[in-house]
Amino acid sequence: MMKEWILPVLWACTSSLGFGLIYGMRTKKLLFTGLGGALTWLAYLVAERHGIHLAAACAGAAALGTLYSEIMARVLKTPVTVFVIPVNIPMIPGGALFYSLLGLMQKDVSTFVERGLYAVIVCGSMALGIFAATILFRVVRDAPKSFKRRSKA
Repeated sequence: MMKEWILPVLWACTSSLGFGLIYGMRTKKLLFTGLGGALTWLAYLVAERHGIHLAAACAGAAALGTLYSEIMARVLKTPVTVFVIPVNIPMIPGGALFYSLLGLMQKDVSTFVERGLYAVIVCGSMALGIFAATILFRVVRDAPKSFKRRSKA
């Protein structure tokens, strides 16, 4: 079981590193970007292994990757988007998008719809996970400030 996860996690790490290079990251930030991509994909694999629905697995993995990105952005004093995009890149269903459009071009409606719906479910779930994690992080981060303001009033 664990052996079959090693290569996919390494490829996820590599893809995140590649996108980190595209964004012009250097050394330590690049390393943490790769680790975040590996963590995100590992979370997806664990969720999938435990029979969690595709949408929930994608949303959860994207949320975990986003929380990791929020934390690393604060630690390394970098904008969050520099981490959040490369860390979640391994989750993008590139193959499904390709085969969906190929089905459209070949007038194969069933392939177009099947692969297209898969891509929409994954991307929509990722967006939901990223949104939820960002909101959760900001609420937790800003809660002490809010309590201080209320106690002074």
